[in-house]
Amino acid sequence: MRCIEQDSLNRRRSIYGLSGVLPVSENCFVDTVESCLLHCPTPFNVQSARVAILFGKKHLQLWQKIREELLNVITDKQVAATNKKIDSFARAYGTILFFEDRKALMGLKKQFPQYAKNMRIWTQQANGILQYMIWQTLAENEVGASLQHYNELINKSVNKMFDLPKTWELVAQMPFGSIETEPAEKTFLPLEQRLKILR
Repeated sequence: MRCIEQDSLNRRRSIYGLSGVLPVSENCFVDTVESCLLHCPTPFNVQSARVAILFGKKHLQLWQKIREELLNVITDKQVAATNKKIDSFARAYGTILFFEDRKALMGLKKQFPQYAKNMRIWTQQANGILQYMIWQTLAENEVGASLQHYNELINKSVNKMFDLPKTWELVAQMPFGSIETEPAEKTFLPLEQRLKILR
């Protein structure tokens, strides 16, 4: 009996050394995101995840806004390191923004009130699956990416900045581009601490 192919899974890593080049066409990139969005599993088929892809000036506008907000809350000693980090994301080709639509979630809660207290957990899990699907597919096509969470800083401004519906709630940001610097070797906890096989 053959084993399951795993090499493609191992290629997905958090890539911070990104450049402003895209190894695939923008059209192919958008097609990939669309396909993942269509085929991602969701609870009760609610399809509450929303995505915005930022290219060019919009991508730069996002990271400049995040930089401005960060500089308002950090100490002087943190400025240089913060600027370096934000510069690395701004150098990427673009950014994917992941959202959850509160309107869709509320509709689902009304439709299935017996499960209402768990609906947000389940839709967040589905959004995580979507993020992974896109991330994995990009990795298989030599597009680097990482997942960032500056939500608290820009929650009140991002929808207005990009003329997005008010019901879209920001979940994560994924800068992407060609891989300029390979990630460091990954370390792992012993599997016996993380996995139990029960028969």
